[in-house]
Amino acid sequence: MRRGWAAAFAVLALAGPVRADDISVSVAASFADVVEAIRGDFEREHPNVTVACNVGGSGLLARQIEDGAPVDVFLSAGWPEIERLAAKGLVAGEPVVVARNRLVVVVPARSPWTGREPRALLASPDLERIALGDPASVPFGAYAKQALTAAGLWDALAPKAVYAADVRQALTYADQGSVDAAIVYATDARVAKSAKPLGDVPGADTLRIEAPAVRLTRSTARPATTFLAYLTSEGARRRLTAFGFVVPPR
Repeated sequence: MRRGWAAAFAVLALAGPVRADDISVSVAASFADVVEAIRGDFEREHPNVTVACNVGGSGLLARQIEDGAPVDVFLSAGWPEIERLAAKGLVAGEPVVVARNRLVVVVPARSPWTGREPRALLASPDLERIALGDPASVPFGAYAKQALTAAGLWDALAPKAVYAADVRQALTYADQGSVDAAIVYATDARVAKSAKPLGDVPGADTLRIEAPAVRLTRSTARPATTFLAYLTSEGARRRLTAFGFVVPPR
């Protein structure tokens, strides 16, 4: 469920007082589907615990936490958001790396570029609009800029960028055909409605795309530490692998 934190917790307030065994988790959009599955597994193993998920772009979620959102656990698509929160004393304990990912180029279903090499498209003057995240605030955008800079393509592509709030919005733009291409995570390309993957983003082989999770210092919910640990459990790792993520070695 995608919503602002204020609205989300207003709904919880109407439902009654929050129990000590309820936890709130802010989840990067690229993990929305797999965390929903993991949440279900966790609640079945811990029937007295309810996990409420708030899904959005990592940069937005981090700003909500900075503004006082009552979040227990934060799963980010990148490190800068975690590091910023840690510098402000908002992170309790050490982060855990939940999964790794890849960046790919996708195109609308009827694109004439289907089946061709990503570099050829990205270097083509025929490419007019490409969806990606804002490198200043969204991890998949920052990763894309790093990769494209390494490949010598960023300067030409930057004026053609259509910035999406999160990776699922970029994928939607490609599904709808409102852009010529989009850069998304490989795991998101798997759930495209119609967009087709071309291959890895040039230069992305130089990146280590990791998703860290942390417990927040303001958290008072007893099961928050248990849920954070569960994100790297064997059950969660199986779920992550099934959804196309790469789990780090133990």
